[in-house]
Amino acid sequence: VIQYIMLKGEPGHQDAELRTEYSIKAVTAAGIKVEKLAEDTAYWDRPKAVEKMKAFYAKFGDKIEMVFCNNDDMALGVIEALRQEGYFTGNKYIPVLGVDATAPALQALEQGTLLGTVLNDAKNQGKATFDLAYALAMGKDPATSGWKIDGGKYVWVPYQKVTKDNYKQFK
Repeated sequence: VIQYIMLKGEPGHQDAELRTEYSIKAVTAAGIKVEKLAEDTAYWDRPKAVEKMKAFYAKFGDKIEMVFCNNDDMALGVIEALRQEGYFTGNKYIPVLGVDATAPALQALEQGTLLGTVLNDAKNQGKATFDLAYALAMGKDPATSGWKIDGGKYVWVPYQKVTKDNYKQFK
């Protein structure tokens, strides 16, 4: 059983809720059992994540086996706080995961301090928006745009897993 901390973007925010739900589902679907030690919000903010992680570490210490963050900035804040506790030197390591595949996160992947992130694919989100708008502007059914429309109003653009093995293709 992996004991983890979850840092959410903000309460009730759709992206925060979905990222929280599906990051844990991905782990449990792989057959790994998890136990949540704590969850809090850091409002997508690196300094707030440093502060929250310091408090979590003071309370849970070495019980923390993994940290999930709803974005890369918070993940980098967690890494900063853990470095202050002596992590990421020698064999002292806690896996930290983020979302967005930002340039600083890719650098952290290269350095081995961030275990992984996922690309929030803005390029294809923009393409989907354009394709749907174009179809509508041309008087066509948006279903002909090439994008699957879920529930008559949602287009889901898949996230892409980014790890130390493939991060260079996202630079």
